[in-house]
Amino acid sequence: MRRHIAAIGMLATTVLLALAVPAQAATGLLIVNGVAHRNPARGCYAASSPVSVQNHTNSIVLVHAAANCQGPVTAEVDPGQSATTFGASYFVF
Repeated sequence: MRRHIAAIGMLATTVLLALAVPAQAATGLLIVNGVAHRNPARGCYAASSPVSVQNHTNSIVLVHAAANCQGPVTAEVDPGQSATTFGASYFVF
């Protein structure tokens, strides 16, 4: 029983911390399908497949197979990296 209570408490704390983190922009230049985005805000963006990402920011970018950043992640593009993959949306952290 104590384990369940501890697990619930830890989950609640994690959720509260995730909600408390302010939305901040990535610093740098993100180029998606040839379009440059300077200091892109954290969030989900639509894209057309194939998705070409050149990540010159300080944040990770995830490309998702489906719209609204749903479905499996088809590429994780770390800062300073590039990737081209299929997808319908991408998320900037």
